[in-house]
Amino acid sequence: MAVKRWGHSRRLFIWTGAWTSLVALLAGRLFFIQVADARNYEGHDLLALSVGQRQEQFVVDSGRGNILDRNGQSLTGHTFLGLVVLPPWHPDLQDPNLARLAAILGRPVNQIQSALASMKQPGLLSLPGPGGTSTSIELTDAQAAAVQSLGIDGILPRQVTVRYNNQSLARHVVGFIGEDPNLVTQVYDGRYPLNEPVGKMGLESVFQEDLRGNGPARTLHFYVDGEGRPLPGLGIREATRPDTGLNVQTTLDMGLQKIVESAMDKVALPRGAAVVMDVHTGDILAMASRPNFDQNHIPSGAANYPKNLAVEADFPGSVFKIVDATAALDKGQLTANTPFDCTGSIQIGDGILKCWKVHGHETAEQAFAQSCNVAFAQISMKLGRQNIEDYAKAFGLGQRQGQVVDGRDVFDEEDPGSIFVGPGNALRLLANTGIGQENVRISPLQAAVMAATIAGDGKRPVPRLVMGLTTAQGDPYRTFPTQSPVQAINPAVAKEVGQWMREVIASPQGTGDLLAQAAWPVAGKTGTAQTGQTRRVNQWFVGYFPYDHPRYAIAVDALDISDSSGLRYPEPIVLDIVNALAHLGTTPQTSGAPQSGVGR
Repeated sequence: MAVKRWGHSRRLFIWTGAWTSLVALLAGRLFFIQVADARNYEGHDLLALSVGQRQEQFVVDSGRGNILDRNGQSLTGHTFLGLVVLPPWHPDLQDPNLARLAAILGRPVNQIQSALASMKQPGLLSLPGPGGTSTSIELTDAQAAAVQSLGIDGILPRQVTVRYNNQSLARHVVGFIGEDPNLVTQVYDGRYPLNEPVGKMGLESVFQEDLRGNGPARTLHFYVDGEGRPLPGLGIREATRPDTGLNVQTTLDMGLQKIVESAMDKVALPRGAAVVMDVHTGDILAMASRPNFDQNHIPSGAANYPKNLAVEADFPGSVFKIVDATAALDKGQLTANTPFDCTGSIQIGDGILKCWKVHGHETAEQAFAQSCNVAFAQISMKLGRQNIEDYAKAFGLGQRQGQVVDGRDVFDEEDPGSIFVGPGNALRLLANTGIGQENVRISPLQAAVMAATIAGDGKRPVPRLVMGLTTAQGDPYRTFPTQSPVQAINPAVAKEVGQWMREVIASPQGTGDLLAQAAWPVAGKTGTAQTGQTRRVNQWFVGYFPYDHPRYAIAVDALDISDSSGLRYPEPIVLDIVNALAHLGTTPQTSGAPQSGVGR
């Protein structure tokens, strides 16, 4: 019996010893991790990570470089005196100091209380503005001093820099930034914090590495407990980092960009784009797309990102007749006085191609000015596929036109468009192609290059959007010079086509006669294209000005417009732009609402 008891006690002793040893080992390991090696456990500073888990921050200035216009004015990075709110430090919403704050801001106290109650994350105090949209409060120096004197915990007047606001221009060119852990991991190899906003579209994306710098330049830090309450004694601290990113300087002119966007919004362009280019250098001076978008609120998923329609190819309609006229004149198949008869339609094989009106007897130049489909169907069929394709390519159509920097396309979403898709020489194919239908797709950027080529005596400019990179102090870091133009078209032919384009505006029967009112003489070509959707059309104007001393090439399209609306959008937009530019030296003439003229 005693033997059995001894055996039982022995087993108990062994198990107890084993468990005691295991617990001792675990305790020792925990001591090693938490105390002895806390600063360098498997390459991690556990003390810093522990504090970091309780640390929150508000970025006052991201340190990201700005995107500038050609004169150094910023298209990003609006700096002002704002009110930073740190939610864990919220005061009692009935605090009498809030009434004093409201008085300083000239706002009802209930607006302040409502805004504070809705804030769950650190941010800028925003209050309802005109139209009901909330905008960040911007303080004067006197207001900032008065707010500071109130000493309200968690409400701090600070000079802050926001990337975008509701006045931002060239949004489709600039693009936007946002948090994207997958992008950081897959594209940037995890070199940034996963929650750091990165460029996701436009120049913000293309020049992400140049713009970023080494992280936030100014931040407010504070510490909270497990319940999100401020930790006593630690307070709010401000940290600065001097190493900011580079600036990207574009060829855009902010003043002209504003003129272009105002002209588009004046006629409430529903969908379309505009490009203004320097005829001689190829510098893109303005580029805008509609509908516009809020850079601070982007739908999730790349498929839902806004499209820069200035580099998106679509049916051009009759503006493609510039290609036909150039080719036929250069090949000796046409003169200005070559006669045509338009009865309103033409039989091609077993089909009929219709014109937008009966033009009767006309010369080739008149057919161009009046945009006669019957005449240009015949011209195109005589030219043949190879000639059409060759001259289209000479103008830069059917290929990407955007600038390339270090192997990066500055328009990463640019659509090269097309002239012909697949084989074929059927007369109907040639006729439809010649009037800018069938498989023809061009972008406003390509159209502006085509207009600049005519204006420049046949020299095709190479478009440039980015002039270079500069430091935060404005010193040059890298320069991307203009490239020499290509002599793509016979100068004499380009000059004659330019005269035809002038008749589009100057002739009383010209389809662009509205622009005869412009303060500067304009040359151009209108277009209206079928889209394949019932009673929906694309409207275009492509041209240059001043006609006698060309400086600006312009292309405007309005996409997917109802052909029963009775409105044309491109010409009123162009008229406003020309007059605004002419006003820099002369008195402009005003334009009205969109004019009728669908089908031209």
